[in-house]
Amino acid sequence: MTAASEKGCIQIVSYIKRNPALSPAQFYEHWEKVHAPKVIPWAEKHGILRYQQIHTSGSIVPVPATESAPNAISRGELPTTPVEFDGIAIFLVPSLQQFNAAFEDPYYLEVIEVDERFILDKNGPGNGVIASFNGRMIDMMQQGKTAIGHRGEEYREAWEGYEKKTRL
Repeated sequence: MTAASEKGCIQIVSYIKRNPALSPAQFYEHWEKVHAPKVIPWAEKHGILRYQQIHTSGSIVPVPATESAPNAISRGELPTTPVEFDGIAIFLVPSLQQFNAAFEDPYYLEVIEVDERFILDKNGPGNGVIASFNGRMIDMMQQGKTAIGHRGEEYREAWEGYEKKTRL
């Protein structure tokens, strides 16, 4: 089950674009093995509960920076058509205010942001953060089991009925 300290937290999902000077393999290697170790102590200091990376690619229409992406400064008009992204960074935070304050830390400005200039497309939409969304996290399942307790028992009973039918 989710730790009590995570209930009601804010989940931030940011789509990022790599620096075009890096190959996808170089980007993923650096993001995981160099950038993340720089981020972790900063995240711990500022009460960030989770930091996850999804090494994937796709496309999404850029959106203007929100509270959940204080490092995503848009330069000029944003494209209205999908832009390729190279990864998804996910943070779990107690509050957006706490998360935003972390970006004012000199360590972020002098270490993490400098590394972001190396790995992200800082000249692209959103300063390399193409889109960022946030919302209250509500676990439905955790570690392969329900996280909602007895709510929805009637659906579990219906599911068990279907299971019985398929075993006949």
